[in-house]
Amino acid sequence: MKSLNKNATIIIQKLLACINNPKYARTMGKYAKINNSNYSPVSVEKLMDIPTFDTHFVISHTTVLNGDLMRDPEMEFVTRNGKYYPITYRQDYLGITQEALIYTNDGTPIKYRQDLMRDLAEFANEWMLNIEQQQHIIKECK
Repeated sequence: MKSLNKNATIIIQKLLACINNPKYARTMGKYAKINNSNYSPVSVEKLMDIPTFDTHFVISHTTVLNGDLMRDPEMEFVTRNGKYYPITYRQDYLGITQEALIYTNDGTPIKYRQDLMRDLAEFANEWMLNIEQQQHIIKECK
């Protein structure tokens, strides 16, 4: 499995810390929205547990189009042993949904797509740098 690089990992850890920061938390310990600039806000939300992984969460930029919530983009991640792995990518404006890890309703993993996970990790590494620069995550969430 392809994990994120060190810089992206640090930024994601800061995003997850925002979930417990009253300035950003919308549901303490579950969901946060960070909007420190003129760029699209970023949201982070903890999701259900997936067996064999430590944490499961989603990071997204969202907008509303004709009353519909649009992900621009949204990615799900899981952690294991301190490493962060991207498992889905969704871009509503382009009609794209990609799943590198497919799991059952109870969270049991059933299919893993290694090539896609590598591509998603490359994208997430760059995306996290953009989020940090746009939202000043390193300075804000501790």
